[in-house]
Amino acid sequence: MIVKSVTVGGFKNIKKTRIDLNKIVVLASLNNYGKSNLLEAISFGFDFIAASNKLRRAMMSWPKGIPLTPDLAYENYMLEVEIDEPGLGQYRYIRYGFSFSWLNHDDTGQKITDEWLETRKSESVRYSSFIKRTEGRYRKGYSTQAYRKVILDNAQLAIDVLSSVDTIEISDVIRAVQKMKFQVCSSLDLQDRFIPPPFEFVDGYEDSKIDLDDDDIPRALFLMRRDFPEKYLLFKEAVFNLFPEFTDILIQVYELKSEEIERVRVFVATSGSNEQRAADANEFPVPLKIREELYRLSVKSAYLNQPINASLMSAGTKRIIWILANIFTSSCGGVSFLGIEELETSIHPKLLKKLLEILTDIDESISVIVSSHSPYIIQYLKPTQIYLGLSDKGNASFKRISASKSKALGIASQNLGVSTGEYLFELMAGNADSTSILSQYLEDLNNDGL
Repeated sequence: MIVKSVTVGGFKNIKKTRIDLNKIVVLASLNNYGKSNLLEAISFGFDFIAASNKLRRAMMSWPKGIPLTPDLAYENYMLEVEIDEPGLGQYRYIRYGFSFSWLNHDDTGQKITDEWLETRKSESVRYSSFIKRTEGRYRKGYSTQAYRKVILDNAQLAIDVLSSVDTIEISDVIRAVQKMKFQVCSSLDLQDRFIPPPFEFVDGYEDSKIDLDDDDIPRALFLMRRDFPEKYLLFKEAVFNLFPEFTDILIQVYELKSEEIERVRVFVATSGSNEQRAADANEFPVPLKIREELYRLSVKSAYLNQPINASLMSAGTKRIIWILANIFTSSCGGVSFLGIEELETSIHPKLLKKLLEILTDIDESISVIVSSHSPYIIQYLKPTQIYLGLSDKGNASFKRISASKSKALGIASQNLGVSTGEYLFELMAGNADSTSILSQYLEDLNNDGL
């Protein structure tokens, strides 16, 4: 499955914005321009699809997600995703989306207002519709033009109901939509990612499965090496490409003895309030998973006389390993779409360029969207991979650099004696005249025809 585009809006200060994915795309802007909000808006929508009806009701009244600005005060939340699933034949290209109204101060709203599911066999033909939520109807597949009635409550998605209908022809399409996963990697302090504690707050933790988060990078890499050896070799190759002095990556497994596990359990059970400490440690309900194994990641280098623990490496080196580990382990865990906050943090510009080249060339179906406030990153990618943040009366949106205007953009920056990235960031930080100049270099697709 390949996620080809995502459109989202009506969340915090985010106006309706479309992002066309091209293996890796960058959201570039100054601070407080909505980059993190956009990634959170996408994550919120994917979580909404997977949620129960009860949780959806709570999500539709979530104070932190309700639009913040006067212009968006009564804007519905909406998410639309286009995906390519080659195995579905004539249903290969899918466009799915939904919208809901937020809970209002007068207790109105808080209901799904629309939902649509469309497919087509090639990108050269029009989409065909299979769900018309506003009319309460659906059709089972290409074999019929007749629509059937479907009854839904205010927090129920049509795909919830239709996924249980055995005779429906679009069942595989619905499963593809429900299988979509999005993960945001937002950590800036990575020390705990390489030295995790022997216990963690989890629900349904499975020792034998790669997690969809990055709480324990050594463990995730160990499981990838065991279960997906080809991907693990690609991960190592990518690391060695960026750090030619590295000669090997070592993952060591340490089994905790039963008495060590018991000490951890008792420590957790007796480290709360006085009432908790008074409880019998043998009966205290520990709300944590105590691991029976710990993992350590080390690197061999041609410049060192012994392997070095990954936790002791520089911040930039750890961040690069963390990013690559997330890319490969996410694809192993079924993540379709990955977001990375502030990709350039702690990474030298030359290494950043090589990292972007590797991420662009990785033969993976996973799509990556990263946020950045660095002018350097702009000059390392194609214009079609860069979306610049725009702010209008507090409303944030992102527009792509126009491929047809990239030459003119380069000439303008050269005439001013600055890099293209520096020129664009100066325009983003300028006044209304600067915004007008910036708009000349951007596509006008985000809010047209959506």
